[in-house]
Amino acid sequence: MLIIRFFIICILFISIKVDAQICGCTDNNANNYNNNATINDGSCIYDKTIYHPNILIDSLPDIINETSGLIYYNGGLWTHNDSDRKPEIYKFDTITGHILQTVKINNAVNIDWEDITQDSNYIYVGDFGNNSGDRTNLKIYKISKKNITKEKNISVNASIINFSFSDQTEFVSNHCNNNFDCEAFFCFQDSLYLFSKNWIDKKTKLYVLPSIQGNYIATLIDSFNVNGFITGADINISANEITLIGYCDYIPFVWLFFDFKGNKFFSGNKRRIDISGLDFVQTEGITYTYNKNILISAEKSAVLQSLYRINAALWINSKKKQNIRDK
Repeated sequence: MLIIRFFIICILFISIKVDAQICGCTDNNANNYNNNATINDGSCIYDKTIYHPNILIDSLPDIINETSGLIYYNGGLWTHNDSDRKPEIYKFDTITGHILQTVKINNAVNIDWEDITQDSNYIYVGDFGNNSGDRTNLKIYKISKKNITKEKNISVNASIINFSFSDQTEFVSNHCNNNFDCEAFFCFQDSLYLFSKNWIDKKTKLYVLPSIQGNYIATLIDSFNVNGFITGADINISANEITLIGYCDYIPFVWLFFDFKGNKFFSGNKRRIDISGLDFVQTEGITYTYNKNILISAEKSAVLQSLYRINAALWINSKKKQNIRDK
């Protein structure tokens, strides 16, 4: 009898603890921070934030004047040019901007390369720029890091990931007037996540597909109103953050997403940083480096091709209250 009473008391205690969980905004930097909330429901609201970034390099080499994507790997930054240029990726110095290495992809064509990402073993280059919305040859080139030797100029072969979008059924040309352009992606776990550049509604759609060679349909899994055009993306896995770069009315912005679960990137906190002092600057590439530092590359436009830095720690409090769900 005592044992039964003990189990009843335990069940009641657990029920009370579960019922005590409160959903709300758990970020104390937000306007609607709820000190009693134990579960972040993604409802945080922030003041309009404007920030002037630090310029690191005001003139990158001419060979990368259309820098369109960015990663930090092996002590340097890697980038590539936009459409109809050589099928090459370039490593450059983070201080001087000098080109350190050129890697040619033998079996690739640069139709419209828009972003670059990586995992532990591979570098991925996205040939999925689709301004007219009618491409049927979207692909991603996958390069083994083992094949990138120390020589200054090398050539490699890539595996190819071919894909189409799950929600696209018509392929009619609508230049800069469609929702199937894409310029941003990153690798998370065993998948690639793509963020569309919606010309019509200024939202971004999130797609996922495997990171292995083959032919796939990229599955639409979510969307978010970014109020602009997304041109680059990266993820900081250890900090549980992602960042998107884009522009609206020719003014750059950064979206920070953090405190989410798994691949539900839009379910946590969402904060927009409008970039000042860079009007009509075409920001394209974005990457995390270390200590929440984020580097942004801009292709030649109103200014020369250049490199900028911001730090996510300015807006993301690393000492958040621990949620019950995370214990």
